[in-house]
Amino acid sequence: MKTFLAKKQTIFLARLFLGQLPLLISTYLFLSRQFLNFSLIFQFLLVVINLASILVTVYLTREMRIREFEDDDLVSPRTNQLMYIGLAGFMSIICLYRGITAGESYQQLISYIGAILCLIIMLLLIWGLKYYKK
Repeated sequence: MKTFLAKKQTIFLARLFLGQLPLLISTYLFLSRQFLNFSLIFQFLLVVINLASILVTVYLTREMRIREFEDDDLVSPRTNQLMYIGLAGFMSIICLYRGITAGESYQQLISYIGAILCLIIMLLLIWGLKYYKK
């Protein structure tokens, strides 16, 4: 059992550092518009790194399915659903804030639509907790 958990932690850490972390950094660079200030070679290098990260994430996800990591009892589906409820609520707050601070009317409209969609998703997830079998 310990070797199973050690392999699982190794795959999770590899997925985090090789797949998710580079995508988060490049997303930050893109959203902060620093990406446009870089040279063409560096922009191309970031695109190649993003594609490699996507491929690593897909490969390690398939590896996890082969080893059947989904069936472990470390994180329950109820806990996952509670995390998604929190994420949807957080995204709704961000959209509402963006709607309030946006200068253009089309930006406000898009932000408010996003906030409404996030609230609907959050309410549906909360409603789904009612029917969750313990």
